This record gives sequence, C-alpha cells and structure tokens, in this order.
Amino acid sequence: MSAMQTPPPPDAPAAAEERRCPRCGSAMARDQEWCLACGAAATTEIAEPRGWRVPIMLTGALALLGVIGIVLAIAALSGGGEKLGQATPTPSAAVPPPATTTPSPTATPTVSPLPTETTTPDPNATTTPDPNATTTPDPNATATPDDSGTGTGSSFADWPGGSGWTVIIESATSRSKAESVATAAQGKGHTVGILHSDDYSSLNPGYYVVFTEKYSSESAAEDGQKAIKSDYPDAYVRRVKP
Repeated sequence: MSAMQTPPPPDAPAAAEERRCPRCGSAMARDQEWCLACGAAATTEIAEPRGWRVPIMLTGALALLGVIGIVLAIAALSGGGEKLGQATPTPSAAVPPPATTTPSPTATPTVSPLPTETTTPDPNATTTPDPNATTTPDPNATATPDDSGTGTGSSFADWPGGSGWTVIIESATSRSKAESVATAAQGKGHTVGILHSDDYSSLNPGYYVVFTEKYSSESAAEDGQKAIKSDYPDAYVRRVKP
C-alpha cells in the first residue's frame, strides 16, 4: 500500500499592486475608479459630448439659402412683368418745319391819363357860419320825447316837492309811454303829472310814474283814488318822499 502524498499548496496570490491617482497621486484601492481626493477618473474614460454648433450652423445656412432663392424668384417675376408691360416703340412722327412768323407792325403806345388829383380836407380847418343864412325847418321832422325824467319840454307837471301822498295810475319804463297815459288822463278831465322814480326813496327805481296830485294824508289820497277808480281800476295810493 503506497503512502498518500499531500499536494503542495497553491502559490500565494501576488501582493496586491498599489494604485495611485494619476492627477494628485493619492492612494487608491484596486477596484476604485474615481479618486476620492480630487475626483479624477482612474480607469473610466469620459467621452466628449458631440458638437452641437455644427448642426445649428448647417440649419441656418440652409434657411438663408432658401430666403435668397425666394427673393431671387420674386425679383425675376417682377422683372418679367415689367418687360411684358413695356409698349412697343412707335416711329417718331415727322417734325414739321418751323413756321415763319410775320412781324406785326409797331404798336402805338397807349398813354394812360393822369389820375385826378383829390383834395384832402384839412381836419383843423374851421368853417365860419354865415350870419345872414336862415335855416328852413323840415316839416316832416318829428320831435323826440324828452326821457330825461326832469319834465323839461313837457306839458306835464313834476312832483311839487317834499313828502306827501298821491294816487298812481301808471308806472312806465319810458317817458313816451308815461306821457301817452298822462295825455289820455287829461282828456278824461283828470289833473296828472309825471315824476321819475329814481329821484324818490319810497318808489321802485327805473320808472316814469303818472300821478294825480299831492295829498296831505293817506285818507285824502284814498278819496282821490275812489274818484278816479272808474277810469283807472288799477290805480293805487302811494306815499312819495325824497
């Protein structure tokens, strides 16, 4: 019986090869792919990104070529239309010979008459009236009634003065209207006068007042109102004072 032989132990694995970072030199494990110190790749290759500028440039160039082609086509169509629209030149008409002008006889110049001299009146000159001249009145002229309120030039009496009572039969806004009413009252046998209300504090201003006469008391004026009431029902008693 042969003795069993124990096979020799396998060779011990070679010592792990020490790795270092290719950028900073730090120690790295065998299966480590990235440096923990600087973050550089030890065994992994980083692929560079594809270029993106080239496709964009190609696309822009193609678009520019398309725009240029469209512009050229429009220009060609516009030029062709103008050529078709041009009219066929017509032969020039024969130029007639120049006409002979007969000189006209010399015209006799017309002399314009001198303008008539006008005399400007002297604004500072004074006219001396003829003392022997007489003025003939115009028979158709009408006299303008006096609206001054003073009674000058009128046949109607003014207020006799001072304070007193009277009967008013009309308050007119014009002297002519007051005189017309006063004339009618005189025709009916009444004694009347005309005063201007602006001259008296007890009356409303702005009127020519036709009154009967001056009374010393209100009762006497009321008796006068009764006597004139039949002809002037709107007559009223009023005190007149400066």
